[in-house]
Amino acid sequence: MTAARAIGPPPVESIRLVERFERAAPGFAFTATSLPGHLLHLVVAGEVEQSCNGRRQHLTPGALVWYHEDEWVEGRVLRAPWIYYSVNFFAPTLSPPDFAARVRPAQQSLAAIFAALHAAWRQPASVERNHLCHAHLLTLLAAAALDPSAPPPPAGQSRLWWEIEAWARQHLDRPCSLEALCAAFHRSPNTVSRACREAVGLPPMKRLKQIRLSLARGLVQHSDLTMTAIASRIGYARVHEFSRDYRKAFGHPPTADRG
Repeated sequence: MTAARAIGPPPVESIRLVERFERAAPGFAFTATSLPGHLLHLVVAGEVEQSCNGRRQHLTPGALVWYHEDEWVEGRVLRAPWIYYSVNFFAPTLSPPDFAARVRPAQQSLAAIFAALHAAWRQPASVERNHLCHAHLLTLLAAAALDPSAPPPPAGQSRLWWEIEAWARQHLDRPCSLEALCAAFHRSPNTVSRACREAVGLPPMKRLKQIRLSLARGLVQHSDLTMTAIASRIGYARVHEFSRDYRKAFGHPPTADRG
């Protein structure tokens, strides 16, 4: 008799958002960062051309899009209405797909799972509703991972970058250099740079600055921390340098976002 293998806990710790969005205007342009954690979109209707961290993506009905943490997205609706489901969840032990597999055609059954998850999310708060939402999301993740039309993940180095990024996110209050990343993971600068570009299409230091400033914007808009405290929390020793980089990233100083 073959010994049974134990199954560990499910990866999903919490679900933050389940919504069905519609953009009715053709030519609608958008610039945004994805939400922290994992974010899945399923395009139901319409057509979009977008850039995610410098990678061009053409989205049509049936496209499943997987974002991870704070990814910079710019795009335009080519054909309206643009309708899509959006699911944001926190699963720190779940690695995202390699970048080449972030956009893939979805199985037809996935649309029904998204719809069932959305319907469960809209129910009144209860233990049963929570269990139902988690069950639908786990079914969705299992179906997405087993999609036979999805390309196999490349044998690249992007997974190394996600390990580095997870470590860096725990040390955002410290100034960080490429040399420090290399020392922490015993890798060469070229290896770390290639891994970062493969994962998110950016150099390592630019990616880390993007992460820091995205966190800062949330603190500016939704906390009572002073600008000096926010700057310190994301590794800036001088508040004027933080304000300068914030203005470059978002088009205005942090004080303009407060309130």
